[in-house]
Amino acid sequence: MDKNFSSLDQQVWHDSNGNRIGQWTNVSSTRWILQRSYELNPEGRQGMYKLKAYIGDRMISHDFEVKKYVLPKFEVTVTAPKRVSIDDELMAVEVCGKYTYGQPVSGKSWVKMCRDILSYSYRQDKHSPRCVNETTEVCQCSTKSDVKFISCIQIIKTLLGIVFVLSLTALICTESFISSKSYFQQIKLSNFKGAPIQNKVVYLLEGETWSSKLLLNLTTDSDGLASFSLNTSTFQHHGYKTPFYSTDRKTVHISWLHWSVCHQSVICLFQVLSRGVIVHHGYEKVEVKSSNGAASGTVSFKLSVGADLAPAVQILTYCVLPSENVIARSNKFDIKKCFKNKVSLQFSPAKAVPGEKNTLQLSAQPGSLCGLSAVDQSILTLDTCSDSGITSYRVIFCVVMSEYDTENYMDYEESSIEVTVRTVFPETWIWQLAAVGDSGSAQVPVTVPDTITSWDTEAFCLSFKGLGLAPPAKLTVFQPFFLELSLPYSIIRGEIFELKATVFNYLSKCIMVKVTPAPSTDYTLKASSDDQYSSCLCANGRKTFKWILTPSVLGVLNFTVSAEAESSQTVCDNEIVSVPERGRIDTVTQSLLVQAEGTEKTKTYSWLLCPKGFLSEEVELTLPKDVIEGSARSSVSVIGDILGRALTNLHGLLQMPYGCGEQNMAILSPNIYILQYLENTEQLTSAIRERATGFLKSGYQRQLNYRHTSGAYSTFGHGDENTWLTAFVLRSFGKAQKYIFIDPQIIQSAKEWLISRRDSDGCFIQQGRLFNNRMKGGVNDNVTMTAYITASLLELETPVTDPVVSKGLSCLKSVIKDVKNTYSTALLAYTFSLAKDTDTRQQLFKKLEDVAISDGSHLHWSQSGSVDSDSLAVEISSYVLLAVLTADSLTSADLGFANRIVSWLVKQQNAYGGFSSTQDTVVALQALSLYATKVFSSDDSSTVTVQSVGDTHHFDLNQDNKLLHQEKQLQNVPAKYSIEVKGSTCVSVPVNFLCLRYGGPQETTNMLIVDIKILSGFTADTSMVCLGVYSNVY
Repeated sequence: MDKNFSSLDQQVWHDSNGNRIGQWTNVSSTRWILQRSYELNPEGRQGMYKLKAYIGDRMISHDFEVKKYVLPKFEVTVTAPKRVSIDDELMAVEVCGKYTYGQPVSGKSWVKMCRDILSYSYRQDKHSPRCVNETTEVCQCSTKSDVKFISCIQIIKTLLGIVFVLSLTALICTESFISSKSYFQQIKLSNFKGAPIQNKVVYLLEGETWSSKLLLNLTTDSDGLASFSLNTSTFQHHGYKTPFYSTDRKTVHISWLHWSVCHQSVICLFQVLSRGVIVHHGYEKVEVKSSNGAASGTVSFKLSVGADLAPAVQILTYCVLPSENVIARSNKFDIKKCFKNKVSLQFSPAKAVPGEKNTLQLSAQPGSLCGLSAVDQSILTLDTCSDSGITSYRVIFCVVMSEYDTENYMDYEESSIEVTVRTVFPETWIWQLAAVGDSGSAQVPVTVPDTITSWDTEAFCLSFKGLGLAPPAKLTVFQPFFLELSLPYSIIRGEIFELKATVFNYLSKCIMVKVTPAPSTDYTLKASSDDQYSSCLCANGRKTFKWILTPSVLGVLNFTVSAEAESSQTVCDNEIVSVPERGRIDTVTQSLLVQAEGTEKTKTYSWLLCPKGFLSEEVELTLPKDVIEGSARSSVSVIGDILGRALTNLHGLLQMPYGCGEQNMAILSPNIYILQYLENTEQLTSAIRERATGFLKSGYQRQLNYRHTSGAYSTFGHGDENTWLTAFVLRSFGKAQKYIFIDPQIIQSAKEWLISRRDSDGCFIQQGRLFNNRMKGGVNDNVTMTAYITASLLELETPVTDPVVSKGLSCLKSVIKDVKNTYSTALLAYTFSLAKDTDTRQQLFKKLEDVAISDGSHLHWSQSGSVDSDSLAVEISSYVLLAVLTADSLTSADLGFANRIVSWLVKQQNAYGGFSSTQDTVVALQALSLYATKVFSSDDSSTVTVQSVGDTHHFDLNQDNKLLHQEKQLQNVPAKYSIEVKGSTCVSVPVNFLCLRYGGPQETTNMLIVDIKILSGFTADTSMVCLGVYSNVY
């Protein structure tokens, strides 16, 4: 819509967590509203997702969160006065708990109220905030607690949004003065209730609080006013300047001026602004009169206020005085939100029982198209963003129901026994479009869900007259006798879980209730030791029944529990129990996710398929021996770009923390290579640039935490400076400064420190320890360290003639014949390729060809005898690929050779586009981005078919969606799948295979990451983790 809330056609895209996972192109709405749906992957990541819509070059976005949660049953509000007089010893605070269906929650509330200490007046370590604790019964949402404050508050304080006021003192004057002028001013003194305070002495002081000087003693009159005159010639000026303009070098100021004349006329001009434009303007002649030494006049004009001025107007007026000075003022006035399209919404009836038919009545401008939504009120209670600003408290509740009128909900006519099973518990009930005809109204028939709750319903409508919003409507769903299950989000198979069912009785008489769970082969149920499953339940009462449950299957498990009011001769609370004629049985079926035990293991099969018409591959998904039964699942994704997966996971290439300088750099640097690739291939959009540079900026700032004053870096910012890490930072920062600001001195100081680490022969000396074993890759001696630093300097376009570079190359040449290490050979080949030393490069390539591992269309290198052979193989092969692609001119033979390396590298990628470790991911993405730049083509397209028996998936790739991450779940595991590609563009096809298995201990590690699974239904207090770190207790 435009600024007048008129509709525009639009193009919509979908972006999740910054990663494009779905899109719609060239779409438009025929009647102003475009509705689309997208199904999230059940294995998708939690976090913030983003929905983007583009209209030409304009873009709007909306964020929403995906997370695991359990809907709250009730909400808690705290009501307290916004302002309290300091003379009041007691302050009433009301705590209210209400179920989402409107009934009160009773129990005990614990309220803590504290007084803040102003940091500039007191030292926090000596004066902690004064607090008052109060525990009180909460019943029927009408309980008040009177809190007594025992200390006198001398200044205005803020307490949980409450302001304590001694008195309200208002200066009727301006906040700025012109030096050497006299001013006539007034002070008004009023008490807490706004009444004027008479005959009160007021002290007028000049200066700051800590160095003030008494100017005048004043006494208020019957109106609470005290008048005074100030001569500002002796006032100190602190140099705060506000620029104004006046002709003839005369002073311009905004103030009320004291004129000695009786009458004068001035011209005042005014402007009215709304939504950034001037909507009205004019001028008036004002008669200025002098009274009691003060000059005043009035400007008035008429303004027609309509919907086009909402939500606010700003009025600016300025007057040119006979002295040629200017006085001006502006003020903002809020306007009640109104629209030309008047929309209303209501349910008929406004209260309902589960499962019955209802009608949503909608009225709007004739011809409108409306969007309707109804969500469970529990969602709004869960969403902290919709908090009204009232401070939340941690409250423990004991549920006791109050009396409730049931006649408005159910008509108890005599009928046969009716058993209803409540199974429909959506969180979003209504989400649809509705057209309003020529009559200006519409009737939308609906079926009420089974949830006992209130549904918050909203509507917006668009027509030729523009936008209209309806006041929210509410439908309360309730029945006087019902059962409620308390379930967590998920549980673990084999875990012992306490199933709780609470029965509520809002009937006017006592009943005998019997609760029965349905048996199932999917779980076992045992009775609690002290629980009875038949019980008296009197009016407005509730009873919770418990079972010990152990699930035996995985997936979504359905639990069914019934509550029946049965006949009995038992006397309850001196009353014979009754049986309702209708609604005597309530049966609830709810689902619960059962997850597998063990530790998740992910295996990825990847291919880079470049068909010249047709190409096929096969993959057999097999399960390991110790896999947890039923836990295996698999998915296939297709991306039309070699770096597509890395691009969609810029901040998650590796599942690792970034709590130290090494890990932070491993996450930061891949963004640089992807930016370079997209920029070189003209695929870099403003959205991707903004997101990637955001990661670079935050990574740059974090890395400075690990910088020493010498310019070097270390793992935790203290201890020994680290040569390798400093070179890594220098290399990354030098490239990143093209995209974000990086202080040149930061780069220069790191370079100078590295230069100081040289030996007399030009080789660099290794210094410092790396806590992450896999971060430094194969850089473990002075030769490879020298090659790494020299390559870093050459990548930053340092000339070969530079003394540091030339001596480094000389050092490396002297040891080439003695190098037997494959890693060092590959890194040296890349270094001398950067230096354009073709002879030495050719000599090193001859060594590499002798130890290459060839497997059909795949080619790679490995480090024999290495513990991290897989990770080092990726890094070695990536350096060879970089060396091949760094040649001055590439032949078709060079590209064919490089393609074999790339095909092998792609097969090593993990599900997120990274590799098995950190440094191999950094180097491999650098090499792949360079290769992708060399072979990029913008005009090709392909079709991918993935199929097995009874399971087939098709993907289309073209220029418009080549960066789109398309993913489908595979139904058959274990199974054999074929992958067929037809077309002309290269396609990256990873198949992710996940299962849970038991793992064994490792022999050594330099870093420990503990992944603790919390008992179902509980959450961890993460604040205790920091306490454990600082006290060395884990």
